[in-house]
Amino acid sequence: LLYQELAQVSSDLAQDFYNAHIMGDVSTKQQYQEQYFPQALAALKNHVDFLVNELEELSIGLETQVDQGLDGWRHPRLGLILRHNEYVKRTFDLVQSNLDNMSF
Repeated sequence: LLYQELAQVSSDLAQDFYNAHIMGDVSTKQQYQEQYFPQALAALKNHVDFLVNELEELSIGLETQVDQGLDGWRHPRLGLILRHNEYVKRTFDLVQSNLDNMSF
């Protein structure tokens, strides 16, 4: 994620960060992580927010199918999918909460 953010700023920065990673240069990597933490955190929050929203929309669509009685013969594993999506959403809700508590 940090590499992607650096690449948007400068390909030289991204290459330097990549080289530090490949060479095991922990100090240089740490400097980049500290300097660009706000950007990386914002990108991660946006990604998690997107996933939570997608899961909510999928659940609404699946629940609509259940309400219309379309689940039984067309989607025999719909119950399993609904439970899985709810589990994943709860996990991302926790991640989202942790990210919201982080500051830069």
